[in-house]
Amino acid sequence: MNNKLTSLRPLLLPVLLAAACGGSKPAPAPAPTPVAPAPMAPEPVKVAEAPPAAPMPPREPSDQRFLNQCRGQLEQGKAQVPLLLDVKDKRTVANTLEPFNELSRFVANAGNLAGLMHEVNPDAKVRDAARTCEQEIQQFVSELLLDKRVYDAIKAVDVSKEDADTKRFVMTTLRDYKRAGVALPDKQRARIKEIDDLTTKLSQDHGKNIAEDTRFLEVPVAEVKRLEGLPADWIAAHKPENGVIKISTDYPDYIPFITYANDDALRKQLYIKFRSRGDAHNEEVLQKLLVLRAEKAKLLGFKNWADYQSDDKMLKGGKNAAAFIERITKLASKRAAKDYAELLTQLKKSDPKATSVADWQKSWLENQIKRDAYAVDSAEVRNYFPFEQTLAGLLDITSTIYDIQYRPVTNVETWHPSVKVYDVMRKDEKLGRIYLDLHPRADKYKHAAQFPMVDGVTGKQLPEGALVCNFSDPRDGGPALMDHGDVVTMFHEFGHLMHHVLGGKHHWISQSGVSTERDFVEAPSQMFEEWGWNYDTLSKFAKHHQTGAVIPKELVEKMRKAEKFGIGTQTVQQMFYAAIALQFHQADPAKLDQLALVKKLQKQYTPFAYVEGTKFHTSFGHLVGYSSMYYTYMWSLVIAKDLLTPYAKTGLLDTAVTYKYRDKILAAGGSKDAADLVKDFLGRSYDFKAYEKYLSE
Repeated sequence: MNNKLTSLRPLLLPVLLAAACGGSKPAPAPAPTPVAPAPMAPEPVKVAEAPPAAPMPPREPSDQRFLNQCRGQLEQGKAQVPLLLDVKDKRTVANTLEPFNELSRFVANAGNLAGLMHEVNPDAKVRDAARTCEQEIQQFVSELLLDKRVYDAIKAVDVSKEDADTKRFVMTTLRDYKRAGVALPDKQRARIKEIDDLTTKLSQDHGKNIAEDTRFLEVPVAEVKRLEGLPADWIAAHKPENGVIKISTDYPDYIPFITYANDDALRKQLYIKFRSRGDAHNEEVLQKLLVLRAEKAKLLGFKNWADYQSDDKMLKGGKNAAAFIERITKLASKRAAKDYAELLTQLKKSDPKATSVADWQKSWLENQIKRDAYAVDSAEVRNYFPFEQTLAGLLDITSTIYDIQYRPVTNVETWHPSVKVYDVMRKDEKLGRIYLDLHPRADKYKHAAQFPMVDGVTGKQLPEGALVCNFSDPRDGGPALMDHGDVVTMFHEFGHLMHHVLGGKHHWISQSGVSTERDFVEAPSQMFEEWGWNYDTLSKFAKHHQTGAVIPKELVEKMRKAEKFGIGTQTVQQMFYAAIALQFHQADPAKLDQLALVKKLQKQYTPFAYVEGTKFHTSFGHLVGYSSMYYTYMWSLVIAKDLLTPYAKTGLLDTAVTYKYRDKILAAGGSKDAADLVKDFLGRSYDFKAYEKYLSE
């Protein structure tokens, strides 16, 4: 997500939810492995020539400088309120809706800036200042959405003769005001504002407790043989310190270790550390958050938070969400049982007495099976994906399928020296700007997500977005090899970024970029993962870092077959996470035993037993961002598989299809309901057929 969705509808509601979009990929999706620069030159990319570089700004912004910048945007937004309210004549688009759109634009700029900086800025003071500004933004937004004068002003505008976009803007704005509680009595509106302010702080605390809780496994140098199985480039990147080799719970360490390390005991130790992050405080934070969400839902006339949150989405209501989870679980259960049996058979090869497969053994065993049964050695596959070469290939592919070019930008201040910046061009027209923050560092956001920085508004501002991931830094040395899972993650998150930038040409900010229903936003990024699997696309950049040989087509075909293994267990695991998110928000918070429910649901949905000492829910950041709607990853996947059907005959690089998809889905932003966008592209309503075929193959 885990895209960090902060689009406005009509204002900054999700900014305070700190939702990864994006991403993000689903919670357990692999994130990057240790990587370094490729010795070979990267594949040529359609990158426009950069203008002469201006001198770089002299320093990182201080906390006060940041606050002045953030508050400046907020104040410009606040200044629109009297313009909107002090209208003496007939209410019109010009004197009412336009000031409200400007208000939304300035507040979004402030919220996007604060939301990104509190996750990525290396200066703790700036991160704290960003959290402070977020709280001030939430206070203002809460007051505004409960202000009957503003609601009445917008409602008074006659839009019967206006265009469809303007009518939709008013419809969604009035709807969201009602959802915020504007029609409630004064006392209840005041309480909702208190709840919003409190939940903002708790949401920030939850994310901070995860981001700043990096744990380490220490292996004495004398026991280095216990690291057998790990790739050579990973070993080379982990130099001993004070007689020990430290392995962190950050993704570039954790994912390769849990996948390749042969030492079962060490894998278990790191798994427990990883699954316990945030456990010192986040159960208490979640408890308070759930109480407040339940209270707000009831004040607004809903049975629980799950019903409230999904009321304006594609899949409405907690009962429908639960039914969807059960439908997917039933579809996947037979395949999951088969997958588990294969895992156990594989485990018995190294442990003949084994009677069950533990959760920390799953990735390692899957890798063994793919190597033995499908002749796919993940360590060998890595040789074709040096980081810089892979990034260049991704830029090249998107250049082709969307008719865009990337122009490097060097005369702009960034929050860290490793951040790369490109202007997105179409010939001489600038469409937007992207920032790529792709490597881990202390206290940085731990997952992978697309963060909006500026929402595009026609004639006012171009869209800007940041990709925040945790791929290992090429500057660390070595061949900079990526697991193929990391490549797919990169494609997924870039799908969100393209949605944000290409969808940034709208007059009304609430229709810009990734502003569709929340349970649709993952579909375009999940769909774009396919370009990271297809031989026609991979062959353009996947070249052996030593020989330069293009990845063999036979290997890619084997990778696709190997990918099919484990889909059953992976799907029920996702439904386990979805059930946690949903049932946490359907239960009475006063009676909820968080860990007990997690244990119960793990037993109900997955074949893997709970591991003592873990508290997965305390590091499950989606409980704050997506809250009850984690099911949206699977719901979006159903739609993503359907969106891919037109490519079956043409291939993924046919620009007649890719341009249509760009224009009908990505560029459309939130100008229509998601179901209508899909129908515009497919020529029919979406269905489950493609997904069911994918799951049953």
